[in-house]
Amino acid sequence: MKKQSHSSSDSSSEQKPELSILSILVSSLFIGLIAGAGTDKSHILPVALITAIVLFATRKKIAARDIATQSSNDLPQDLKPTEDYYAWPEPGQFAFAVAAESYQGAIHQLAQKNAIGPDEGSDPKAHILKAYLIPDNDNPYDSNAVRIDIDNRTIGHLNRGQARSFRRRLDEKGIPNQITTCNVVITKNGEITDKTVSYGVRLDIQPFE
Repeated sequence: MKKQSHSSSDSSSEQKPELSILSILVSSLFIGLIAGAGTDKSHILPVALITAIVLFATRKKIAARDIATQSSNDLPQDLKPTEDYYAWPEPGQFAFAVAAESYQGAIHQLAQKNAIGPDEGSDPKAHILKAYLIPDNDNPYDSNAVRIDIDNRTIGHLNRGQARSFRRRLDEKGIPNQITTCNVVITKNGEITDKTVSYGVRLDIQPFE
């Protein structure tokens, strides 16, 4: 599964090219023509020139905004609220550990977004959330893959053996290939460096045989 995580990381880090000079000129002329048609034709060139200067100066910000929009659009939009899916029984032991080394960035964001206050538990370092267990049938590396998502962020995958056992468990329940949910605990393990924190992920689900 490491190979897949590298692929996902590489694709998410691709940068969209900045606006080209040609696209800036075409857009500026188009805006100038619209302005001239609405007022005076003598305004076409001044408006087009000013627009070109503005677009050129802000081309990096525009490209960055497009990348953020594209990333948002790439997130799964068909997930229903967790209560609409089968929820696995809660043994309350959080005994199933997930290999999460490749997803520390996403986990850190979740930990910050869902910080637990002092009155919400005895351990302020623990974060209990609801996760989606999603059969990833289109995974190019393992057709039995199962990924773990929280708030449209992937925080881990089951390994090959665990994924096969999990799929069998879905079949036994009569819900093959269905999305299910369970509680997840995110725990702050410690600081690797002054600015880097290590997190652990455990599922509240019966261990797979």
